[in-house]
Amino acid sequence: MTLQTQHTPITQLRLLAEKALLEKADQDRAFADLLKTNPHSAMKALFGADPIPDHRIQVIEEQPGEIVLVLPHAIDESELPDALLDLASGGVSYDAYAWWKKACPATGSDVPAPLDWG
Repeated sequence: MTLQTQHTPITQLRLLAEKALLEKADQDRAFADLLKTNPHSAMKALFGADPIPDHRIQVIEEQPGEIVLVLPHAIDESELPDALLDLASGGVSYDAYAWWKKACPATGSDVPAPLDWG
């Protein structure tokens, strides 16, 4: 058995998003309840947008004495919206990077505010 240590950009983005959602849910019970009842609204609240509006999201809260293991399907890039693909493919502007750091402070260090190019 070999553990996969290298992930595709899409999988890396998914893992970062899942980590941010779980950390926020762990810190904020109201957010955890929203995540369970309306995951798309929770994603919009945390990230400022719902990056996968056409996908069904199922949130399961483990109960005492059980472990939930998720076997994700292979993600096909054609399934994801262009905005999410841009983030994963490296087509990210500094403003998008700064937005991500602001929306997901647990994923990295502080980033200065985006520059106003207007």
